[in-house]
Amino acid sequence: MKFRILVGAAGVALFASAATAQVCQGDLSFRSGKTHIGGTLGMSDHSTSFGGGATWGHTRGLYGGGSLGMASYDGFSGNGLLLGGGVGYAMPLADRSAWQLCPGATLSLGFGPSQDLGGGNTLHISAQTFTLGASVGRALPLNRQITLLPFGSVALGHTSMHASAGGVSGSSSDSYLDIGFGAGFQLSPSVVLRPALNILAGADLVDDTIFSFAVTFALPR
Repeated sequence: MKFRILVGAAGVALFASAATAQVCQGDLSFRSGKTHIGGTLGMSDHSTSFGGGATWGHTRGLYGGGSLGMASYDGFSGNGLLLGGGVGYAMPLADRSAWQLCPGATLSLGFGPSQDLGGGNTLHISAQTFTLGASVGRALPLNRQITLLPFGSVALGHTSMHASAGGVSGSSSDSYLDIGFGAGFQLSPSVVLRPALNILAGADLVDDTIFSFAVTFALPR
């Protein structure tokens, strides 16, 4: 059961990552600046993570970035280190369409925490999560101050975990369909608040529901 909790946390690390940002993902367009920084809080049934990162890109075309964070897990003392990264490509869904389509991929790595088992033995755990999919979204001005950025996404995800203690090691993996949706609230040309929900259909080892809340800032040109 503890192994399942830790692998589930790798999913939180992925979706709390600040490594992906575009209108198609309910976030700021790179029109207001080519560099964005942000932070995200992620929560699943058995874990909580938080982190920050930076992204770089263009309004249309290639974009990507990376993030660094920490996670805590039910039943474990200490925190784990989380590293995330992602790349994508932004394009119109169709000619003259207000909707934006972004195919992309992400990678999340989780390290620890280590757990003392007694007798001089320590449990060491690491996890990796990879996704490949696409997202779609658009900007909907509500008034002069607020623009709504609804989005949806679908991706194939794969999580693997490795554990070792006392010279004995083992691994496990899980594949699933990741369905995500949410909406960003753009409060100014350089600030977005974004709640999101991800459901991992067919997941056995990972937590299947993940909520995240992110804030993004565009740096001045």
